[in-house]
Amino acid sequence: MGAGWRGVPAAWLPAAAWVRSGEEEPVTGAILIVKWDALYGRLLAEAVRLVFPLAQVVVERTTAEARRRVATGPHEMVILGASFADDDGLPLVQELAAETRVRALLVVTLRRDAQVLALLRRSRSVSAFDPAGDEPGRFTLALAHAAQGRRYLSPGLQEALLGGAGAPLDLARMLTPTEWQVLAVIGGGSDDKEASAALGLEPGSVHSHRKRLMRKLGVRSRIELLRRCVELGVVRVLPDGRVTHPAWDGVRAEIDASRRERERRRERRRG
Repeated sequence: MGAGWRGVPAAWLPAAAWVRSGEEEPVTGAILIVKWDALYGRLLAEAVRLVFPLAQVVVERTTAEARRRVATGPHEMVILGASFADDDGLPLVQELAAETRVRALLVVTLRRDAQVLALLRRSRSVSAFDPAGDEPGRFTLALAHAAQGRRYLSPGLQEALLGGAGAPLDLARMLTPTEWQVLAVIGGGSDDKEASAALGLEPGSVHSHRKRLMRKLGVRSRIELLRRCVELGVVRVLPDGRVTHPAWDGVRAEIDASRRERERRRERRRG
């Protein structure tokens, strides 16, 4: 792959020129890039500036920095990965998908695990680009689609979502909503009592759901269940060795979002 403008891969340039020549309104607002690899983040920023030269492009490296940046004001687009040095990225993606200050969201990731597919299935406004499986020139097409309010999915991700050959296990289709919540909690090591407290369910109900989960996932013990949760991305190990629980973080974010929406509705009724 040859070098292009200011170090951007040359394969990205033709598509960038095509996008710039279109008749869409120019993007002049803030674009946030969140990648824990500093070099990768800088290359993405250069590619974005080719497509949207009037945009205010900022690069951050952690989920904490990303949250602080988004809180400062509206963003035309956020481009981010699915894994970071300080945290798993999927809970952040879910938060930003529901964030009114973010107009468009593009995930750039190599991951195709069950967690990623479940998120893409639930959050249909989120675009996703696979830098390993997709043509480099299509990155600018992904940017253009996202900026225009259209969804972009790399072909490999589309195939995985449709359940093509080699697609990972799709938990979103396989489990009921309550089973998914129970798996998210017990996958992090919680016992039935702790899970019942976290989810507001009776311990006996959690126990029954856990038994059904074990049958569906083909495991016979709690240890096998925990191992399967790691394989499915329910639990992830960060580069520094820390363990995160993206599934539970995602469930908790959904619960919090539902609570905030109920509070907003109550406020509107009072007003």
